[in-house]
Amino acid sequence: MRTNAVLFPFAAIVAVCILCVTSRDAAAQKGSIVRAREASDQPTHRPPVGGRNGGASAGHPLTTAAAFEILLKDGNAFDAGAAAMLVGGVVEQDLYSLGGEGLVLVYPQSERKVTSVVGQGWAPKGATIDWYTARHKNLDGEGLDPAVIPGAIHAALTVLEKWGTMSFEQVSARAVEYARDGFPLRPRTAAAIDGNLEFFKKWPDNQRYWLKPDGSMYKPGETIKLPSLARTLTLMVEAERAAASKGRAAGVVAARDRFYKGDIAREMVAFLKQHQAPFELDDFAEFFAKIEEPATTNYRGYQVYKHSFGSQGPVLLETLNILENFDLKSMKRNSADYIHTIIEALKLGYADRDTYYGDPAFVKTPGEGLLSKAYAKQRAALIDPKHASHGFIAGNPMAFDSKVKEWTYWAANIADGTKSGGRVPNAEPIRGTLKDTTHISVIDKEGNIFDATPSGGWIGGAVILGNTGIGMSVRGEQFWLDPTRAAQLRPRSRPRYTLTPSIVLRDGQPFMAIGTPGGDNQDQTILQTFLNVVEFWNDWYPNLHEAFEWPRVQTLHFFGSFWPHDAGFNRLNVEAPISDEVFKELQARGHNANRVRTQSISSCATAVLIDPASGNRIAGADPRRDCYAMAY
Repeated sequence: MRTNAVLFPFAAIVAVCILCVTSRDAAAQKGSIVRAREASDQPTHRPPVGGRNGGASAGHPLTTAAAFEILLKDGNAFDAGAAAMLVGGVVEQDLYSLGGEGLVLVYPQSERKVTSVVGQGWAPKGATIDWYTARHKNLDGEGLDPAVIPGAIHAALTVLEKWGTMSFEQVSARAVEYARDGFPLRPRTAAAIDGNLEFFKKWPDNQRYWLKPDGSMYKPGETIKLPSLARTLTLMVEAERAAASKGRAAGVVAARDRFYKGDIAREMVAFLKQHQAPFELDDFAEFFAKIEEPATTNYRGYQVYKHSFGSQGPVLLETLNILENFDLKSMKRNSADYIHTIIEALKLGYADRDTYYGDPAFVKTPGEGLLSKAYAKQRAALIDPKHASHGFIAGNPMAFDSKVKEWTYWAANIADGTKSGGRVPNAEPIRGTLKDTTHISVIDKEGNIFDATPSGGWIGGAVILGNTGIGMSVRGEQFWLDPTRAAQLRPRSRPRYTLTPSIVLRDGQPFMAIGTPGGDNQDQTILQTFLNVVEFWNDWYPNLHEAFEWPRVQTLHFFGSFWPHDAGFNRLNVEAPISDEVFKELQARGHNANRVRTQSISSCATAVLIDPASGNRIAGADPRRDCYAMAY
């Protein structure tokens, strides 16, 4: 069915309003449902969003609209997800560009299993620790020193090739239009440009790309055009058209190959070589978005899936396994006991993350042991209910692993991290307006699920590669230039990335797609939001926005994933609505607690779920930034 473009805005409005009622009306509809509101809760200003057929939630209204439009044109969740990734890479470049990375989870109903698509770029063959140290270089997050291959386009087109139904030309149409004809610049993107004017002076192509011909800035609300990026996307469309006779999937591959193996790649490599970056054409041509089995665990009947140990994703699974040993519901949400228990469990998970996680092509992680319930019970026993831990000590998962029996890399063994001194990491090291991450969740009418966390190639730090319009990812800043670390830099290795999409099944059936930006904080946001949803269902249903708005906490008890990997042991941020009584009790238990303003902890969680009772799709988006949810 072809949807009339004139009808699309009206359809969108109708769709969003299917469950749009005021908070007062929503409360009335709940009838006899008992709502266990905490004093720290504040009424939501966003209405419920739901519908029978499908839902999408993403980090920018135009990104969400792009996914939604594809769903209305009878595309599936994977078509919609690919379209959203492409549009986001044009309009959200303070958060992510098409030169960045895209980490994806998919659940196709035809396969009835979750699959990971690892669109994380790798370091070039010429990148070694010795190469950097000999040149007195580091991996500070700007310029070409921390550059890795762009992975987002490969991931999006791999999803489209294998599980989509549409052509690249169809799903890229809005992205091409916005790049060619322009889009209104949102305030945070304008602020990111303003914050990087000094960086642009080092790279004239960045100035030409982001500033007006006279060198002045675009103001929020003004239309900005990106013709060089439009040209690159159009070249890919032309490649697909030329291969049309070979079928849909072959056409998608042809578009992807032109980027990684053809004239677009040659242009990017020529620029990199001109600036003495150690990249060759085969670093692009041989790159691929790796398809692999996800990591998973079961939490009280919910099967939670994450990317494997090349990501930080399993820290969520480890933490859930530990928390399964406690009665969180009886503690009451955001009580001192509840917060203390969650934070202490996260500390244990982060010690294992910083020890055992790394690119699985190079590191044999004891994943079976790390995710075993017996290991979690052992770790849970270390939590003192009345005292905050100051140590940062990895466990011994090898005792619970049938394959990995020894560990030769560094292992966390810090008895008291608070005595180490040094700088404290920002859990969103790319805080504020300069750069961040985004997230996309889609569920269609068939129950297919697409969930992706794209990031990198930001306005802040990414070099525009000549006339391609591609900002080169600096995700290499998440490597260690330390040969004792599992997550060290190696030729053709992928950094142990923070990007961490999530898919949840309930009793074997598709239930939820959820994720967020926020650097090291991502799985903390996902953990608290997931628990809000599944442990305290009646407190928010049917307005998923409420589960996102409730106040959160954030530990900095880890080595930051971003260069220079600072640690913030025992630091705890607590959003202001949490009561003074709880805050003081956390301090009394030994947490170095800091009160931060309402809804200020880094995140912009987005999710879509399937209501088990009605089958309706319910979508939600975090108010901590301008995320947007739609359903129909």
